[in-house]
Amino acid sequence: MGGLKEMTVNVEELQILLNLIDDEISVTYPFYKHFQLFTSKQSEDGYRLRILQGEIDFEGQRSYFSFADEMPSYGDFIECLMAAGFLNYENIAEFEDAKKSYAGLRKSVLYSPDTNVLYHRFLTNSDIDLRDVLLVDTVRDEIEAALNFKYSPQQIAEMKRGVRYQPFLLDEFVNRRMKRSRLAYIALSEYRELRKYAVEIEGIETLTSDKETNDLIIVKTLRKFEKERAAMPILLTADRQMADLCEAEGVEYFHFKLPHAVTADFCDSSSMLRLIYNLSMVFGVIRLNSVVIFGEFKGKSGIDELKLRFLDDDLKQRFEKHLRICRRLMKLGIEA
Repeated sequence: MGGLKEMTVNVEELQILLNLIDDEISVTYPFYKHFQLFTSKQSEDGYRLRILQGEIDFEGQRSYFSFADEMPSYGDFIECLMAAGFLNYENIAEFEDAKKSYAGLRKSVLYSPDTNVLYHRFLTNSDIDLRDVLLVDTVRDEIEAALNFKYSPQQIAEMKRGVRYQPFLLDEFVNRRMKRSRLAYIALSEYRELRKYAVEIEGIETLTSDKETNDLIIVKTLRKFEKERAAMPILLTADRQMADLCEAEGVEYFHFKLPHAVTADFCDSSSMLRLIYNLSMVFGVIRLNSVVIFGEFKGKSGIDELKLRFLDDDLKQRFEKHLRICRRLMKLGIEA
């Protein structure tokens, strides 16, 4: 279970921690000054959330760093909320109307997600039948190509010089994945889930190092599929350029618009767990009340693993006791 004050858990086991917190849940980012992301209180059917930081707050903090690209942005925060099912696209009502139109077509309709839609985990959070999903393996190849960007010891040393608060937390990131690779893991888990049910096809060409070329491969693959099969693929994208390519190539598409503000204030228990996981992964490390949660850390071996570092001995002992009981029950096949 790790060292004296640390232990490795999976996402579901985080629920034990949430259950042990009697008062308000507070999630902060330790490398920004007094940066409380949100507070939350448990209710009968889920969690009431109060989002505390906006775009100006994030950009004000990031501007201090020479390595700003590696620090979390407001866009990252919004996408974590979306991938948890807490937020949806701005024009989701238009998409629901379009879906009704597609249902009236003689051809069967298949929804094909672009890479960014996978990052947002839109399909598994929607009511779309996952058997009506079409995956182009070029999208998977794009995600996998982003997985192995790692920090060098020199990069971490530079980051530690620039971080004003708790720079020692960065020790966990040496030779571990950079932000773009941590983001890719969220998209990869979505792809793997969809693959259990979806139709998967090969791209007409192999992946290149150029994004525009890869986008064209995806669109032309869908156009070829439509010509050869009695089905209509609809590309789902949040990228204007990709929408323009579809327009030019005569491929049906729906262009999602990202939300600019957080309007929702409630989520269910599973969304809360995924939100904490997403923030831990994308931000690299967060603090939940008196517990530091690492999404990236030395010795991490599974995509689902998180490391908890307890600053409160009493909470640590109670958590360890409940975790031990829970794991024993799981081994017996009895859900806690």
